[in-house]
Amino acid sequence: MAVQTLLLLTSFALAALLGFAAHRASICTVKAVEEVLTTRRAFMLVSFAKTALWVMAVTALLLWALPEAPANLTGWQASFHGLAGGLIFGMGAVFNKGCAFSTLTRLGGGQLSMLSTLAGFALGVMSHSLLDSPALAPAALMADAYVAEGGVAPRLALAALGLWGLWEVWRLWRSRPAGLGLRALVLADRYRLSTSALLLGVSNAVLYALHGTWAYTSTLSRGVQQAMGADVRPAPIAWLLFLFVVIGMFASAWQRRSFRLRWRPRLGWLSYLVGGAFMGFGAALVPGGNDVLILHGIPALSPHALPAYLAMLVGIALTLVVMRRTGASLETIDCSGDICRA
Repeated sequence: MAVQTLLLLTSFALAALLGFAAHRASICTVKAVEEVLTTRRAFMLVSFAKTALWVMAVTALLLWALPEAPANLTGWQASFHGLAGGLIFGMGAVFNKGCAFSTLTRLGGGQLSMLSTLAGFALGVMSHSLLDSPALAPAALMADAYVAEGGVAPRLALAALGLWGLWEVWRLWRSRPAGLGLRALVLADRYRLSTSALLLGVSNAVLYALHGTWAYTSTLSRGVQQAMGADVRPAPIAWLLFLFVVIGMFASAWQRRSFRLRWRPRLGWLSYLVGGAFMGFGAALVPGGNDVLILHGIPALSPHALPAYLAMLVGIALTLVVMRRTGASLETIDCSGDICRA
């Protein structure tokens, strides 16, 4: 009982840490694409790749310590409707002015307009469930993800990942700003992208091994599908982890004194509702939002994950390009020095 309580408290702390780090680095897939379009650089996208590598490296260690963990490493077959879902999700993220990560970051910062995004997301999942078409059903679940398989080559690759992880920790510590202690680094106004990738990857890997796919777009999708009568049930712990991610983001905004409660409804909330609906429908097709793909699908080498994520990037880029050609201006995202500034 004591061990279970300790694991539960550790899980909540890691979820809050993940939210805190995501808020401090201001990560967002839409911003990552805007960085490419406005500066011709891709530092934020590279940080997402680092996050996935951290999840893979730490998960590999946990597989030896937790023999039951491989049961949590599930994946999905690649499919055309998964690609379509990625495109639709990417378009919706632009309408919403932010992806899955950014939605929670803004909610944690006091923007209650993001509740309309979550409501739209639920409507999008409901629309997918109402269609009830076999052609739109998510791809068949695999028994285990490829990362859980044995063999010499995977072990060598994971050993290389471990060495990279040690080098990355050493590099981050050696390149920290001179004169700053650990407390000052933790409470820095903005985190380096590489630091955020480390914290997100390690925190998520432990949560992934303990609880399986827990990211909020998956949890919300399953909750809505269950309410519609589908035989799926998100674990109760997933809802609590969702809550603690938001708490971590709120704590970051409060400590940094950037929390501003904005609750008055505006016409722009309709854009968030529509964007959320696109995101929900797309996530149901994939299945999963960009948080699920980065934190779970890609690290587990699920066949559907990387193609779906690339389709999301294409959907975001095409929508942004069309907007720019119709007179809208894009936000310049400068991530030089491993720190992003809008």
